[in-house]
Amino acid sequence: MLSASVLLTIMAFPQEIAPAKVPGPVKQAFSKQFPAAKNISYEKLDQYYQAGFLQDGKQWFAIYDAAGKLQETQKTINPSALPKEITASVNKNFKGYTVVTAVKREASDKAVCYEMDLMKDQAGYQVRFSDKGEIMMKVPRKVELKVITK
Repeated sequence: MLSASVLLTIMAFPQEIAPAKVPGPVKQAFSKQFPAAKNISYEKLDQYYQAGFLQDGKQWFAIYDAAGKLQETQKTINPSALPKEITASVNKNFKGYTVVTAVKREASDKAVCYEMDLMKDQAGYQVRFSDKGEIMMKVPRKVELKVITK
């Protein structure tokens, strides 16, 4: 199970910050753990720091405390790469929905979950699943179409 401190980062509203304002231990830990990272940006999430970056052609996020301890990583994955337990749960609980985006989240204690956007017609959900396919969170989403005229 994910720790409460890591789950709190989900509810925080990030504020982009300049690399110069990121604590040294955070930048040092990040560069050591992700030496191949490209296009790095930093955001402040309450007491945490989030590095957003590209690695191996995928969007990643790494969340650290001010001391440089890694709290969580998030990596975009192809929906076809979801574990069979997650795919089975999506098919059972969200029949007819399409996985639009998928993210693998791993906490520092190695707890893993998967978060995704599911869409059907003009509505959908942001859903978080445990690694066993259990629904941990389900938030309704609505897609609003805008007509653009010239």
